[in-house]
Amino acid sequence: MAFKMVQDTSDPHEGPRLLVVPFGFKTEASGAGLGIGATYSGWPQKQAIVGGAAWKTFDKTDAIYLNLTDFQLPFAKRFFVMVHGFDSSYDNMVSYASGSGGSGNSSGEKDFYKGHGWDQWVEGELTYVLPWGPFGDDLIHTYTTNRGLLTEGSVYKGTYDPSESGRSYFKIKPYYRHRWYRESTPSNGSVETGGVRFTLEYDNTDFTYDPSEGSKTMLRLYQGVDTGKSDAWTGVEFDFSKYWELGESSWFSKQVLAFNFWTVDTPSWNERDNGSVTGASPYFMGAALGGYTRQRGYPFYRFHDKAAINYAVEYRVMPKWNPLGTFNWFKWWEVVPFAEVGRVAPYWSPLELHGDMKVSAGVGLRVMILNSVLRLDMAGSSEGANVWAMINQTF
Repeated sequence: MAFKMVQDTSDPHEGPRLLVVPFGFKTEASGAGLGIGATYSGWPQKQAIVGGAAWKTFDKTDAIYLNLTDFQLPFAKRFFVMVHGFDSSYDNMVSYASGSGGSGNSSGEKDFYKGHGWDQWVEGELTYVLPWGPFGDDLIHTYTTNRGLLTEGSVYKGTYDPSESGRSYFKIKPYYRHRWYRESTPSNGSVETGGVRFTLEYDNTDFTYDPSEGSKTMLRLYQGVDTGKSDAWTGVEFDFSKYWELGESSWFSKQVLAFNFWTVDTPSWNERDNGSVTGASPYFMGAALGGYTRQRGYPFYRFHDKAAINYAVEYRVMPKWNPLGTFNWFKWWEVVPFAEVGRVAPYWSPLELHGDMKVSAGVGLRVMILNSVLRLDMAGSSEGANVWAMINQTF
């Protein structure tokens, strides 16, 4: 969603801007907690954003996150850089993959390992703005809004054709991640992984912060390396989102039906006759479901296998009544009922992936403060409920 700026006619402020937001959350894995997030937009370049967050739970979890996004390389204007990192300590870090039954689709709800652990990762991303279509030379696109609603700058031109509509990118993302427990055993041993993710992305929406029409398409290739604590592996992922504007009503200024389809396969995954597996992705990557993005009713990485599929639908409605309408920094709020169905499987097969599917459902609250969309999702499943606090729309 990068390489854009928003100019809101209802807000006369110019130049860099600081946004600080406290938040709360609750998950089955880490319990309830409080945190604070902050972004400083417009620095060190007008489209760049520096941000971070820190939080602590009542279950003795501590975490910190830092990032720099949308930084344009001065010597290569089509290239943009993103760097972010995360460091955390959990008193009760949960791993379903370390349970005696694994984390496949039929694994048990209570079949997990829990103990004091750490999770650290760092990622970089280099994005090349492809010189395609009517916006191929529009390297830093500007959207014009009024109280957060788009008035000018849509890149969607009514067709699914990169030569006539939307913006296209090619992304290279190197990554490193390390998860380990204080009391390491053969089943819950340290998992250390690194590699590169390649993405071809076609953003054909009207307004990437809060799309009302158009679509997004992403094709990804993962290549993990053998670190000695995880195998080299290869994954292929497809992600497609579609948006339909349903118009205005007496209560709502905007109604949007949003749909997402996601699937992934791991061609390198090979299960031997003795039951051992080579070329598998780490349990927190590849064909994994659970968390704040997919299957929100389940904990992080609840399910993991060779292949996965997930469908999600959201009904995003924006009330006309604005409880904080006198403040320029509060643009709008949305109520978002949603539902998801999906599953993991030991091989990619339409028949296998559409049987015994898992279901998550819930309701979300989305707000636009300054030029950032914040979301709070409450989701349930057959195994419990979670509350997730994040930035940006889910898809």
